[in-house]
Amino acid sequence: MPTKADMSEGDFQKLLKIALMDLRIRRTLLENEITDQRNDLRTLEQDEAIERLEQQILPVQADYDHYRTFLKAEK
Repeated sequence: MPTKADMSEGDFQKLLKIALMDLRIRRTLLENEITDQRNDLRTLEQDEAIERLEQQILPVQADYDHYRTFLKAEK
């Protein structure tokens, strides 16, 4: 498997942008699912489902923040 050293800087930046876009989409889907759950009548199961979804968002956001630090500022 090729490593970062085998990539040009431009290819690496493109890869980072793709990864960030994927993470944004995943976070948005989870947030939409939470909104749908909140719009339904509240039950203990729904509260638990919302909590699980919120817990899934945390690592997605952490990954997004981590990989974003590698993205070069666009001019």
